[in-house]
Amino acid sequence: MNTREAGWYDDPQDANLLRYWDGVTWTEHTSPKQKPGLDQAGAGQYGGGPGAADQGQQGYGQQGYGAPGQQGYGQQGQQGYGQQPGPYGAQGQYGAPQQGQQTDPYGQQQGGWGQPMPGGGSAAWSSGPSTPDGQPLAGWGRRFVARIIDGIVVGVIGLLLAQFVTPDLMTNYTHFIEDVTAGRATTMPDDLASDFLKFGLMLAVVGLVYEAVMLKMLGATVGKLALGLRVRLREQDGPLSWATAGIRALVWHGPNLLSGIQSLSFVTGLFGILNGLWPLWDKNKQSLNDKFAKTNVVKKRS
Repeated sequence: MNTREAGWYDDPQDANLLRYWDGVTWTEHTSPKQKPGLDQAGAGQYGGGPGAADQGQQGYGQQGYGAPGQQGYGQQGQQGYGQQPGPYGAQGQYGAPQQGQQTDPYGQQQGGWGQPMPGGGSAAWSSGPSTPDGQPLAGWGRRFVARIIDGIVVGVIGLLLAQFVTPDLMTNYTHFIEDVTAGRATTMPDDLASDFLKFGLMLAVVGLVYEAVMLKMLGATVGKLALGLRVRLREQDGPLSWATAGIRALVWHGPNLLSGIQSLSFVTGLFGILNGLWPLWDKNKQSLNDKFAKTNVVKKRS
């Protein structure tokens, strides 16, 4: 059993990060391993506020860096920057911890109630849900708008291809509407129904290929690119494989391939609605196709 105390430790998944251990398990809080630069060091509060000299501890810029009886930056005794040596050469990156706080093995400060405080450097902490390595997840509304844009793109491509796959579809449909209006017909002719089935299958195939190729090549569809989103593996950043892109696209568009079967059309339609709404209550903000592909839709890094 791991009995280490709560604090910041080397991230077991990424050697460039620190991850917060809460005493029981690894949390989603991470921070880059980054030694603070001297340009972040200043007089006054860094390294102790007024009165720090009375306690035998000097801040950077307090009482003459390297004055008699006091040693300069990086030496033992009374330090020029911070106090007792730590992993970054100082106890608590910018001096002694404030009242109600405690420092962990990496000099990070924790709040009085044991909650981790952000690390130094340029660590960006998200207030909302994120991937295990801290990248913010996309909201449902933005994902919904992206899907609308993608639907328009697929629809336009489908209409262009329909000129070759079902060239008589629009003409036959117009005649059917005229016959229904005039009372000459009440049911759709078999040839028109066959054309609609072909058109629906073609749209499903176009959507599947479009999404798989875009995710593999760019990590996002046109709609997601327009909304500043992209798709990545939940546990690991980086380009998607063909297998991952294909699985995610197939679970989303695959049911449409069965929509022409009357006995399955209701089930496939219900699955599509459920899939789209699933991120609203899922703790990891994943749709069902995300879960099968082990992906998340995230906000692009700035």
